[in-house]
Amino acid sequence: MNKKIQSLFYLSALIIMFIACSKTAMNQAPAVDTELVNTAHLDYLYTPLTFPAGSKSAGVYIYADAPDYHRVEASGEGFSCVDDVSRAALVYLRSTRFSTDTAIQAKAMNLIRFILGMQSDNGYFYNFLFSSGLINTGGSTSLNIPNWWSWRALQTLIEGEPFIKNLNPPLFAQMDAAIIKLIAQIKLDLVNIPQTTKIVNGITVPEWLPAGSATDQSALLIIGLIPWCQSTNDAVLRDYIKKLADGIALMQAGDSSHYPYGCFLSWENTWHAYGNIQAYALLKAGLFLNDPQYTSKALVEIDNFYPWLIKNGYKSSLLLAKSGNVFQTLTDNKYDQIAYGIEPMVFAAIEAYKETGNDTYADLAGHLAAWLLGANDLGISMYDTATGRCYDGLSAGGVNYNSGAESTIEALLTLQNAENYPAVITALDKYKK
Repeated sequence: MNKKIQSLFYLSALIIMFIACSKTAMNQAPAVDTELVNTAHLDYLYTPLTFPAGSKSAGVYIYADAPDYHRVEASGEGFSCVDDVSRAALVYLRSTRFSTDTAIQAKAMNLIRFILGMQSDNGYFYNFLFSSGLINTGGSTSLNIPNWWSWRALQTLIEGEPFIKNLNPPLFAQMDAAIIKLIAQIKLDLVNIPQTTKIVNGITVPEWLPAGSATDQSALLIIGLIPWCQSTNDAVLRDYIKKLADGIALMQAGDSSHYPYGCFLSWENTWHAYGNIQAYALLKAGLFLNDPQYTSKALVEIDNFYPWLIKNGYKSSLLLAKSGNVFQTLTDNKYDQIAYGIEPMVFAAIEAYKETGNDTYADLAGHLAAWLLGANDLGISMYDTATGRCYDGLSAGGVNYNSGAESTIEALLTLQNAENYPAVITALDKYKK
């Protein structure tokens, strides 16, 4: 989200909440999950709370500011949000210790309860919760509309169900009801949008995706919906996954020989690094739909655009135009670079490695992940294995040493995935500084 890209240096003190109190994770022993994955900072951001109606859950503070890393509420928005909490829950659910560690299980379930508490009557989710315990129902980044945070909730609830089903049957039932409620609204609002297009700066873009042409959101929807379809055989959603994949494919710019080398535009004529997980989603869709065209499209971006980004020291965003068959750059922003821009590429490269068995993709995944450990323009490690902090951004002027939820969570998700594959870790060790 755009709010996360800017370097934020709040000076406010910790806000006293009517939240259920517990000792902060700062006073706890570091929760080292594996050699690279350290959840100590995420544990510190994790905060138990009680909704006004009385239900107990937990949120994750959005910001933590250097040098002392005091926790900070997002001014005018809230102290915690579904967008972050959903991803934090995935970190705990995917932990190698989840099946045996009751503390990790409790954290995951409390974060899931937060998500459930933020669902509105129409099925979509509000995003932000104020430190008072009240839901932010009016802010533009918190509305209960088809947007990022509802897709994040969908992914986490669906992925979390197999973990929770036997562990906590009542919570599982609540999760299932919430998923069904959201999917019903998706079917009403999104599934039947006509497949029309428009031209933006010479580029043909779809109008049937979330926000018209938001391929990044579409990719997240695909990732969330595939496991649900696999378990329910929902034909309507299967067709919708194909429809979303077709929209993403339409937004591919260039090819293996021509700039911008097969990248998937994020929205209209813009590419941005953050959340650009389209290649990963198309690889998943290709398998699910048994349609290699989506796999081929994804590999064009992975094979060509990712190496181009590495060679050019990465980018933050591009604004493009097209004249004939030639793409031109209107705006080229190299910074800020953030972990949220690295994670999608690492996931896509690892998925390509899984599906093809080609070691080139393991090497690429490790090279991309090494950005976190110093393989970047400044040669500075953006993730600290000793503390579990990931810094909020890298720019030409230096590092933003704040360490908020999104940066930390995205780094943890990246490294969790990398550690599942020894060949990726070998490459990471080779490229890190």
